[in-house]
Amino acid sequence: MERLPKNKYIGSSSTDRWDGIEKNVVFCDCKEYVSAFDLFFYHYNFKKISTQRSKQDFIRLRSKPVADILKNNTSSYTRYKKEMVIDNVKVDDKVCEIISEIMDESYTDIQILTHKLYSKGDDIKASKTIWMKKSGKEYSEAFAGTGEARIILLVNDIVNAQSNSLILIDEPEISLHPSAIYKFKEFLLQECLNKKHQIIITTHSTQLIKDFLREAVKLLVKNGEKVDVIENIDYQDAFFELGDVYHSRKMIYVEDRLAKYILEFVITHSGSENLKQNLVVRYIPGGANQIICNNILNSSYLDSDNHYFWLDGDQNTNVSESNNLMNYLENGVVISDKIPESDNKNLDDIIKLITGCPIKFNVSGNKGQKNNIELIAKQRSFIDYWAKYVSYLPFPTPEFFLANLCNSVDREGYDFSKDGNGKEYFRKKTQVALGIENITSEDIFQEQRRAVSKIQPESSMFQCIKEKLEALF
Repeated sequence: MERLPKNKYIGSSSTDRWDGIEKNVVFCDCKEYVSAFDLFFYHYNFKKISTQRSKQDFIRLRSKPVADILKNNTSSYTRYKKEMVIDNVKVDDKVCEIISEIMDESYTDIQILTHKLYSKGDDIKASKTIWMKKSGKEYSEAFAGTGEARIILLVNDIVNAQSNSLILIDEPEISLHPSAIYKFKEFLLQECLNKKHQIIITTHSTQLIKDFLREAVKLLVKNGEKVDVIENIDYQDAFFELGDVYHSRKMIYVEDRLAKYILEFVITHSGSENLKQNLVVRYIPGGANQIICNNILNSSYLDSDNHYFWLDGDQNTNVSESNNLMNYLENGVVISDKIPESDNKNLDDIIKLITGCPIKFNVSGNKGQKNNIELIAKQRSFIDYWAKYVSYLPFPTPEFFLANLCNSVDREGYDFSKDGNGKEYFRKKTQVALGIENITSEDIFQEQRRAVSKIQPESSMFQCIKEKLEALF
């Protein structure tokens, strides 16, 4: 960020940050977009009386004044000297057109009544009744789908937001069909262009984030007691954290996007249609420990049979060379059948030797005591899952491999004695290539991508990776 000019700090307590931007904030919590009927019928603690023995009796009684207010388009209705109507508006034609497009229906009229008629007492909460006319039929939200009512309220709030607003939307995909989610996304993008909004969405929907630019996607990853924010991530690489999987193809997960790019390069140039059609490579941000303690552990619980995790070679614990694990080995990997029950007390230590980090298993318990039978079962299952689905790339790190490859091919004579991972090599190479000092991580990645093209199909490394891929089938 550009440093503020000297003596220009008036009105700001910071000497190196610009003042915060003032924006109108519109908060759209889609879990709160519950219609008056649903709010009363499914969330209200109803107490029956002699004239109202059920919720249905109460709704029949109160729906009459609601219908009159809607029909006469009145803005006031009192009951026991208390105002029951908060707002009564007919949405404009633009909202009807947008809802029609999203829901693939034909809405000609929509009216939103905010009122307190569907509840009792002094602490009553205002709620919304939606009256709509669609394809010649008129009905209220009581006969509409939950998603239909929510999307009407959501779109109406967004359309009526003033220009240059900050719009916060929490899980807009709730109760919407996938096709409606795609169309809602198109509506949001158009509103951003037309009214210069900044829109922030929290979502678990792959349909909603699909095709977004990587700069627009932030992935929140739980890391111990903290939550890390991973930026500049491809929407497809966020799918794993969101629980979206490919059941028909084998998934290979690696530590970073450069490793992903190298594997995809080998697959593309392998000449194998089997590899091209049946493999998907994704990377999981956060580092090896994050992948081991979260993603691999969770996959072992689910016994996922199409997830493979290829960690960088510098994470290799070389179990086949460990004297402490010698008795548990079969074909170079530790398997649980080789571990006698008498060594169950050592499973934590064995797993740490295999993975290089401690693993915390979630098990049930009673009065602070863990269920040891469940713990041992999960530990042994994890060991077998690791043996079958976790392996290592044939180089310490992608950067180190490519840096040495470029240095050799281009005969640069670079000294790696003070650059053990090749990161400094690519930083300097990118600066020279672009002719500037201040470069970004994206600039460096593009330089590394160009370096990948130097991998020759007949080279030993290319063939090693190809054989490793083919061994999955």
